This record gives sequence, structure tokens and C-alpha cells, in this order.
Amino acid sequence: MKSFFALLLFTALSFSLSAQTIEHPHVQISDDPTTQVIKIERNTKFTIITFEHSNSGEGGWITLNKGIYLQDSNGQDMYKFIKCEGIPLMPEKKELPAGSSKFTFKVYFEKVPASVKRINIIERAVPKTEKSSYFNFFGLSLSESDKGENGPKYQI
Repeated sequence: MKSFFALLLFTALSFSLSAQTIEHPHVQISDDPTTQVIKIERNTKFTIITFEHSNSGEGGWITLNKGIYLQDSNGQDMYKFIKCEGIPLMPEKKELPAGSSKFTFKVYFEKVPASVKRINIIERAVPKTEKSSYFNFFGLSLSESDKGENGPKYQI
């Protein structure tokens, strides 16, 4: 019986050591002032990013480019898109009615190793002269203690 409880404790500790959740991570730069990263989860299979999009109240649409990926903040390693929940992939669009306020969705990526401390989210690498807005976020902290003080700086 003691060995059963020891195994159960070991399994629980192993799971907790391999899972991590960061609420409202610090972001150094964002291309999109209407969308925030509200949570990053790392588990044994995926890195899951939860986004919250604030509608301006005028209506509009939202979609995700399936070419979205994560990279370490040095730009050396890339982690591929797996799936998304709550948002359609291009060319489909979700219409956001006028007066709606917030829209939450999740994007799943390949697992980012625990050794990576900062990531970038790149929906589409675009020149700064292009006027479109993409879900591009740079310097997201994967440390619970690094919350930042002033939120992201926007590059539009």
C-alpha cells in the first residue's frame, strides 16, 4: 500500500514539474493593440497560448493564419502551429457583431522546452510599412515572476 501512495505522489510531482501556466505574461512588443496574450500554458505535449481580442464596438471579423509559429526570442528555434480553438483559419472569418466586446481563443503549438525563457509569436512576418495587423508578439516572458510593469509597447 505504501508503494502505491509513493507511486501516486511521484506521478503527481512529475506532472506538476512538467506543466506550467503563466497568467498575463510580460510582452515587450506587440503589433496588435486590440489583442492580448492572457495565458501561456506548457504541458507535456503542447505550448498553448490564450488570446483575448477586444472589439472596437464597430464590428468586423477575425481569422488566424495557419502559418503562425513560436520562436525562441533569439530567433533560432521554431515551434510549429498544431491547432486552434475558437477562431477560424484563413480563408474563413468569424464575423464580430457591432457592440460585442471581447473574444477569447486558444492556439496550440509544439512544446517549447523549459530551457526557453522568452518567446516570440509570429503570425506573419511583415515589414513595418505594411498597415495590416497580425498576431505578432515579441519577448513574451515564460517566467511567472516577470510580469512587467507597463504592458506591451505597440509597433503599428
